[in-house]
Amino acid sequence: MENPQSWHGEGANQPWLETVDHITYVVRPDTIKKWGWWYIDALGGKLTLRSDDVDPKGKSSMMLWTIDFGKFSIALVAGIDREEKSHVTVFEETHGDRTVQHVAYRPREERFEEFLEHTKKHGMKLQSAPFSREEGDYSVRQVFANPSHVESNPGKVGFDEFEARAGEHSRTTFSHKTGTDLYRMAQALMNKDKRRPMLDWSFMPEGWEPPEVKS
Repeated sequence: MENPQSWHGEGANQPWLETVDHITYVVRPDTIKKWGWWYIDALGGKLTLRSDDVDPKGKSSMMLWTIDFGKFSIALVAGIDREEKSHVTVFEETHGDRTVQHVAYRPREERFEEFLEHTKKHGMKLQSAPFSREEGDYSVRQVFANPSHVESNPGKVGFDEFEARAGEHSRTTFSHKTGTDLYRMAQALMNKDKRRPMLDWSFMPEGWEPPEVKS
């Protein structure tokens, strides 16, 4: 197999990721208000969405609070168990209260398709095809990578997300509907127990070493 282009070869001065879009912490229903206070009152974030049940008719659901800091956001999610256990509850039971479930990185919007092709050539596998949505004044394109490993059910494993937002310096946005759709997708992945890893490590060149550290 032909080795993909090394990261520190051509294009090394043009990172594919522009910034962090948001960080999602898994908390518990009885601690979400405490963590909300910390990020809002103590650290100065702005509460932009409070959904205490993203899927009220579902067999399970989650709470979703999003807190904006201007250049990135924090999302707090807590599981709601009904006829079935929420994947958010499963993650919290595995890793504990206020643990990172996923980080959403922001690729450059004008290079989003190129970014997807680039990461595919480096062995990244996706949970589903990229999809688009409209939120506020901006269009958003996003994709979820598979969980980082296959040793456990996907509900217990962290993952990466990538969101490209049209418009320079566009703010991170969320909506109740987006939370519902993404919750259902992640819940189905846990219930089906499909264990597909994020990366195919055979794409990594044999003998690869990091470049020299530069100040």
